[in-house]
Amino acid sequence: LFKQPESSYLGDCPICCLPLPLDPKKSVSYFCCSKVICNGCNIANVSREYKQKLNIRCPFCRHLYAKSEEENERRRKKRFEANDPFALREVGRKHFD
Repeated sequence: LFKQPESSYLGDCPICCLPLPLDPKKSVSYFCCSKVICNGCNIANVSREYKQKLNIRCPFCRHLYAKSEEENERRRKKRFEANDPFALREVGRKHFD
């Protein structure tokens, strides 16, 4: 009855600790902390902040949501310079495309 699903190769959501879905459209990447959050936790966070009339923040590190692509790029570069594996992969993916 209480058996948890097996973990995926993508790891677990850092909020709910359930395995991340294999479909990349069912999860969200945040560049402020380089975490991948499942859509369920992301939607719950955004709806809570919307109902309470708060600014939208990252559900993991609580940084304000980036309002522009330039701000996202600045955060991505900061994580890249810190040798964060997720940021390194994203920068490589961006240059490959």
